[in-house]
Amino acid sequence: MATPERQTAVDEIDVAVAEAIQACGGNVHETIASLIRAQRAMDEERDANVSAGYERRRLRMA
Repeated sequence: MATPERQTAVDEIDVAVAEAIQACGGNVHETIASLIRAQRAMDEERDANVSAGYERRRLRMA
């Protein structure tokens, strides 16, 4: 049985999923594609604003 905190987190995720699907007109494929595009955009923004040394990742050669 899930703890009350864990159940609340699961419930919040379920609500967020339902809202995302509804925002895409009920099209699950479009919802997933939109979420992937948004994640990539956030990753690119982070990469542009956070130094490579801070994240301990390799520098990309241009």
